[in-house]
Amino acid sequence: MNLKKNLTAFFIIMSLTTVAAGAAGVVIEAANQQINVDKNKGFFSGDVKVTVGDVVVKSPRAELDLEPKSKKPSLAVFFDNPYAFQNKDNKKHEIKANIIKVSLINKTLRAEGNTQSIMMKDRQPLITINSDSQEYNTTTKVMRADGSVIVHYQDVETFSDSASAIIDKGGEIQNLKLSGNVVMKEKSNVLKGNKFEYVPQRQEYQMSGNTSTDVTFDDGSRLYVQARYQQYNKNANNIIAGGNVNIKYKDYTAAGPKAQVFIDPATQKPNKVVFTGRSKITQSASTVEADIITMTMNPKEFKASGNVKTSISGGSDGNNDMEIMP
Repeated sequence: MNLKKNLTAFFIIMSLTTVAAGAAGVVIEAANQQINVDKNKGFFSGDVKVTVGDVVVKSPRAELDLEPKSKKPSLAVFFDNPYAFQNKDNKKHEIKANIIKVSLINKTLRAEGNTQSIMMKDRQPLITINSDSQEYNTTTKVMRADGSVIVHYQDVETFSDSASAIIDKGGEIQNLKLSGNVVMKEKSNVLKGNKFEYVPQRQEYQMSGNTSTDVTFDDGSRLYVQARYQQYNKNANNIIAGGNVNIKYKDYTAAGPKAQVFIDPATQKPNKVVFTGRSKITQSASTVEADIITMTMNPKEFKASGNVKTSISGGSDGNNDMEIMP
């Protein structure tokens, strides 16, 4: 379940964009430059290099909009697969896209078309984000990626239609949201849902909309949890699932309105499931219904309490008919 912890670093890389833009000047280098002050426009071509503080953007061609009154640079648009990067100590952040737009007034950087962001440390990639577009706003501290978003971080890989994150001044994630066909993979474990939100301060994530958690154990057995919503709290070491909960584990299948999955702190793997509300568990030909059902993985057993009803189908000959009267 370390998957959630890893998420905190996913979008920090976007903070490289325009932090320095408001305070620093703009240096533009190019083989050809043309500035039309009356039209508030500048055109640059041939090894274009723009430096804003410690952020550098390179491209074959760029255009610059000037603010009509002050005549200061307001928007720089880089074409033909530009490349933006920032070096700090042993770290390097870089962004590639078909087009990159840097707003010096709104303090935003927007990358469009086949965008890729990479954060490296000691020249080794740590995080990679691919999407149709990415944007970071240094005023609101909100980063957003849209369209076929794919994130790679160590053993974690996520897929979603869009993603957003709020980043504090220290570069830490305050809130992370994924939405639209969310799939999260860590080795052989898979989480799915329509929406995902992670709040690091509470060490908690929430998934909603056709959620599922598929955990594979070392012995090859699987625990599958399906529900309308799921909530994981690292401090409490449990998952709360609600709304048409269905759980499969080995030859057990269980269903009920609400369930709690308890995580072993040492192994970080589920070791107990407690169903509350009228629930049902089935093993082979036996079905047990009760108000509370507790299922443990090791040892493999279950307990039921509260209006317990047990049904066993099929005798040794497959016939349940019997008589106590001649």
